[in-house]
Amino acid sequence: MLINLNLGKPEPLRHNLAGFWSRRIDETNLIVYAADDEYLTIIACRYHYD
Repeated sequence: MLINLNLGKPEPLRHNLAGFWSRRIDETNLIVYAADDEYLTIIACRYHYD
């Protein structure tokens, strides 16, 4: 499962994105996703939000 990989620093999101995680790809970009045993759902893969 992606959440258990030791890559980046996964952070659980809150409020309207509860159940999703964010993880930095590099200094500028991040990925926002949800994962289970079968699926990986990516909802954002770009700049950090302001």
